[in-house]
Amino acid sequence: MDSNPILQAFVTSVNLAFASNNGVALSKLFVFDDYPISTLANRIHASDDLDYYTADIADGMHAQITLKYLDYVRDRPTAQATSSHAQLCHIAELFTAQLTLASGPWLLPVMRSVARALCASAQRAHAATQDATAFTQSATRLLQLLIVLLGDSAPTASSKRQGALMVAALLLRISLRTNAAPGAYAGKALEAQGLQTDPAVPMRDRVSFSYWLGRYYLTCYYIEAARTQLDRAFAMCPPWHYHNKRVILRHLFVANLLRGRLPHPALLQKYDLEPAYYQLVKCFRHGNLARFQQTLADNMELFRSQGHFLLLLERSKLLIFRNVLRKVHLLNQNAERSNVLQYADVLAAFRLAAAAPDMDLLEMEAILASMISQKLVLGYLFHHQRLVNLSRKTAFPEIAHVGQTRPR
Repeated sequence: MDSNPILQAFVTSVNLAFASNNGVALSKLFVFDDYPISTLANRIHASDDLDYYTADIADGMHAQITLKYLDYVRDRPTAQATSSHAQLCHIAELFTAQLTLASGPWLLPVMRSVARALCASAQRAHAATQDATAFTQSATRLLQLLIVLLGDSAPTASSKRQGALMVAALLLRISLRTNAAPGAYAGKALEAQGLQTDPAVPMRDRVSFSYWLGRYYLTCYYIEAARTQLDRAFAMCPPWHYHNKRVILRHLFVANLLRGRLPHPALLQKYDLEPAYYQLVKCFRHGNLARFQQTLADNMELFRSQGHFLLLLERSKLLIFRNVLRKVHLLNQNAERSNVLQYADVLAAFRLAAAAPDMDLLEMEAILASMISQKLVLGYLFHHQRLVNLSRKTAFPEIAHVGQTRPR
């Protein structure tokens, strides 16, 4: 059998990297991007006996990892996406087992490549089959990896826990993309939160985790917690990562809006956000519910792609009606009892804001009762007298301080 010098050199390099605990070198050898995979695959012949080459690796685990990887590389160009994903999952299991046996964080560079490859491979398999099974398989392997990383009790600077935020972020990402990851998976990812302020953890991992955790909290309607995480991600993301900051800002915009914090137009302009965001701010500030909802409808694909359409549609309504009620209150300042509003005045304002001339008193009263029960407005309703009695001290507390539901 003719020797394949490429395979021989690859196996020799892998053997040396494992022997010297060189995770960086391993991350450059075990690559999963399309171009390097196809380049290496072109150098591996169908007749090559991969067992023959990997037999030179003394450690059985290292030899098995290398063999499975070379099998994966050789089959990848022609294999179906699901078959290729199954091979990758097996490689991830072997690397996780090796990480369990390893001392210290030296394997983390290659584990980072494997973890990201699991997500990319699951996406390809899902695109080919429209089946979320591949995402579930990837989430299972990432959970196994995360358990190993969090289980290291050594100080973070010399611990495998340095890689926990990266894996936790990928778990949250998968759970948001397809709902394929059960709640227990996301729950395990939340256990890594304590590492967010640890300087031993790479900054990129802290930013990524805060971003995906903020998005996860948005879907759970933990708006204030989402705002905190997204604000942290935006602040920590370096200014030269313009695209990343722009992506974060789109989600931070929603969390801030639903907590009554409106962005300055200069910030939206700096990151070139779509005109729809400017229009939403204007409608929210002026209490124009009909135009706000029309803007959402006109830009449905944009907000649906971000996962914000229903969130904004459902959660903004009461806040905009609150702004309308506040304007009615301001117009009533010169009255003898400025804190008491007539139902008729409020109804007229609500009808105008919602462009709903058929709104009746019962619907208006239900909106007011909901605002009062959620403490968005402080006051009382007098049904028979058809009056709204607002608090004399602080009828409209800051939305940012109201209803701060904390994640469980």
